[in-house]
Amino acid sequence: MMAPTRETPWPIALLAVLILTKAPVPAEGIGGANPVPGLILTQAVDAQKDLGPLLDIKHSHESVLDSEGIVTVFWTPDLQKEEVTFEIHARTLGWLGFGFSSSGGMRGSDILIAWVKDGQAFAQDRHGVGNRVPVLDDHPDWELLGGRENGTHTTVVVRRAINTCDEQDFTLTNETVRFIYAYDRDDPPEDGDIYYHGPRRGNRFALVLLPFHHRESTPDVQTWEISQSVSLPNGVDTFYWCHIEKVPKWRKKHHYIGFNMIYGKNSRAHLHHTLGFECNVPDGRRQHEVYERYVGHEGYECYTPNMPPDFNYCEKFLINWAIGSEGEMLPDHVGFPLGEDHGGSTYLLFQTHYDNARYVRDITVDWGMKIFYTDKIRENDAGNLAVGHSIVFSLTVPPRRLNWVTAGHCSADCTRGNIPEEGVNVFMVFLHGHYTARHIKLRHFRNGRELKPLAEDKNFDANFQQARILSEPVKIYPGDHMTVECQQDSRDRPNATFAGWGARDEMCHAFLSMWPRIPMAACRSSPHPATLRDAWGIKSFSRDLDLYKYEFDPWLGNQGGINYQKYINSLTWNKLNLEKINEKLRRGLHSNKCQYNYGMKIEMAREVTKYPAVPEYVEPVDIKCQRTPGSSLTVGAASDTGVRCGPVLLGTAVAFLWAFVVV
Repeated sequence: MMAPTRETPWPIALLAVLILTKAPVPAEGIGGANPVPGLILTQAVDAQKDLGPLLDIKHSHESVLDSEGIVTVFWTPDLQKEEVTFEIHARTLGWLGFGFSSSGGMRGSDILIAWVKDGQAFAQDRHGVGNRVPVLDDHPDWELLGGRENGTHTTVVVRRAINTCDEQDFTLTNETVRFIYAYDRDDPPEDGDIYYHGPRRGNRFALVLLPFHHRESTPDVQTWEISQSVSLPNGVDTFYWCHIEKVPKWRKKHHYIGFNMIYGKNSRAHLHHTLGFECNVPDGRRQHEVYERYVGHEGYECYTPNMPPDFNYCEKFLINWAIGSEGEMLPDHVGFPLGEDHGGSTYLLFQTHYDNARYVRDITVDWGMKIFYTDKIRENDAGNLAVGHSIVFSLTVPPRRLNWVTAGHCSADCTRGNIPEEGVNVFMVFLHGHYTARHIKLRHFRNGRELKPLAEDKNFDANFQQARILSEPVKIYPGDHMTVECQQDSRDRPNATFAGWGARDEMCHAFLSMWPRIPMAACRSSPHPATLRDAWGIKSFSRDLDLYKYEFDPWLGNQGGINYQKYINSLTWNKLNLEKINEKLRRGLHSNKCQYNYGMKIEMAREVTKYPAVPEYVEPVDIKCQRTPGSSLTVGAASDTGVRCGPVLLGTAVAFLWAFVVV
């Protein structure tokens, strides 16, 4: 009899490998493997009982996704664990859908489908590929924590990684995203498939990773309420109204710490933004000597001859609300001082922008604001700084253009003389543009290199403008240079778009909230007249052109006696090299606009600036999602390959060990 050889067991070993690695991995949960493809069965017990602790969570964010209040989502990001917990409520006893999209559409979206049936909660991870039923992901990345139904509503609680390293998923960032939702009256059939939901769908803007939005009120937090009612003039699509409010009088110091909007009649349809500015006096007088006379007055149309000149000294931002914003609450360690005797201002100018694009007649708009303050003084006095392109005519966007870029600088010369040696700490950024803006980035330069952007939103939409609290404060030192870039899309416009106050005019700004508080109010720039002449072929500007003023349509002295906007719109666009013109306007010399308040110019050694000549910042590769060379294993990823590789390797090891032991 021939002695057995070591080769004999290999077919058996191979069979063992196949047996141990072929079977699919059961879904986690009490129910074990799920008979419905793409589902994770989470609970086979009384969901009402098990959801109790989950529903006791005090979430940091809340958003009602539709006008009827049918779908509401609560959520809390955990930046340390790199995950977000969502609690979704829908007034339906069928399935509900919830997810993320950059545009509000289905293509490229990341979708959760969930329902509760017979005491069990089900969830599917799907992704959108167009206007059809979303496709099941190869691997589920929503962790279903629980679900329940009562007589009217379905509630599910889920958790998801910020970055799943799954190409079929949406990576969450601190940029604008749209929550998308849909729901149906019925649960899916036994095969787990879903059918078209009809009109029961929609979307709403959100910033998912804000550390917090609203916090529970504490006994020291008090409320000061303001309100306004304005009748819009007929035949006008954009209307700015300015009025003065006086802060309550206190003997001791108080800090402003946040606000919430109160939406009254017609406000959601016609209120575009309202900004609260601290009022100052440049000539040594006390604030009450200048502004007390305007308290209780209904106000004036902004930036017209009727507006009192004193209002021009109110230009240091305190409160920023724009369409889509839900208000703000500051971190616990910072507050803005209120009252002239306590390092702040006693009087605030509210500049309110009303929008009536459809020219609806005889409209009155009512709105209010709850302003939160405390006498429990925070550790740091905060202030605001406006950076970006000056609000002047040179912000010009040609018609029918995609990816036109406007840039505005806060120069090293300006920061060098106005930021303390120990630097300032930026803790919140408010990006602002109008309806051609699609992507806004706040770039940061220091000592010959570009640092990580202070803030960026690749999905910017003028219908949603919310201040972004940074996960960690960022230092700005003397000599740092900052640039705000706005990428614009004017493909739907037959004529050029210019800077201005109207909703269809344009702006390109960022407002930085920081501590310690500094006197500087604005740090901006605009293309130098020489740059404009070269780019647009303009012969000359009038000698009295003042770029420190709000100039929107200057006279061109030697250009046939016409103004700037008429000249620009007379150009033959298809005969111009607009890419070259855009580069000249961006990269050429800019005029600095560094100031304390309107008209209060800060003198600098150099009045011009431009981009620093340094390599552009490159975002580092996320090593969490890097693939090992020569392997399909995704490191740290919840991918299909990554999840199943454990049983495969275990099966292989056991099979080969068995073969050698048997022999």
